[in-house]
Amino acid sequence: GNVSISRDVSGEGVQHALLKIVEGNVINVPKEPGRKNPRGDFLQIDTTNILFICGGAFAGLERIINRRMDAASIGFGAQMKKELEDQEVLGKYFDNAIPKDLVEYGMIPEFVGRFPVIVSTKGLDVANLIDILTVPKNSLVKQYKYLFAMNNVDFHVTQCGLEEIAKTAFSRATGARGLRSITENVLMETMFVVPSIPDVHTIYVDAAAVRGDRKPIMLKDPDMTVDKYETLMKQGKSAGDAAIPVYIDTEQLDIIDTDDEEVA
Repeated sequence: GNVSISRDVSGEGVQHALLKIVEGNVINVPKEPGRKNPRGDFLQIDTTNILFICGGAFAGLERIINRRMDAASIGFGAQMKKELEDQEVLGKYFDNAIPKDLVEYGMIPEFVGRFPVIVSTKGLDVANLIDILTVPKNSLVKQYKYLFAMNNVDFHVTQCGLEEIAKTAFSRATGARGLRSITENVLMETMFVVPSIPDVHTIYVDAAAVRGDRKPIMLKDPDMTVDKYETLMKQGKSAGDAAIPVYIDTEQLDIIDTDDEEVA
């Protein structure tokens, strides 16, 4: 292959180098990574029986497909402009991708021609994001349950709270990676405050806490269970001091600041 270490801005050189690999040949692969040693030792790999699957986000490809399918027109039967920010619309456009669209996107025809099957994937919807939050073995909710359990505190997220987190990630178009940042912002103060309050036994997070209307709720009274608290909320009653929003003790912060000044 090409051992040049010059920068290939357009990526066309990479595609030409991949042609030989994809079509099945014996190629030389450097033993050690890095581009600064083009004369190093190589390993020979036969790619004849290797199945190559290439994927990517292809941001902007939907606009190319849109121009091809929905040409500007007027009068009866005219194609109306589509909302390209809608995930369902995007999925339908990617389903109609053809090799010509990929060539216009910037790929060379020889490279596209070596991939006979073009398949699109659908974006994650709210239900998928909720499953990601709860179902996997190391899901986010299970991770936070473990973290709070280290301080003998239970962690409870309502169904409406999960839906609000998923809807927020969906509206931001950040996908599954955005779930952690949203959850961290909701629980940031809670994770620091709870260890200093010994009588808290449960942290309760609902849609209002996720939206930022109020802080997550700390259940302090041993007799105040999650079911009992939800029953009181439905009846419009107050739980009093048995269930209070997360707060930062300013007096404790003043003591810490004073100690820091004395140490300094």
